[in-house]
Amino acid sequence: MSAMVFVAAGIALLIVWMFFYFVPVGLWISALTAGVPVGPGTLIGMRLRKVSPHKVIGPQQGHRIGG
Repeated sequence: MSAMVFVAAGIALLIVWMFFYFVPVGLWISALTAGVPVGPGTLIGMRLRKVSPHKVIGPQQGHRIGG
């Protein structure tokens, strides 16, 4: 029984690690506060396509904040 708990905890940690690896959480929060409609799925897609999310979301934030 205790082995199952360790396996479940290991899988949970792996999923959390993968989420934080693929989603730049700081960029996601700053985009939400700036009013840029971007979700974690979009950021994961950018990461998988090897597109820098900072280069795409940054100018959108400046446009939304600056007017």
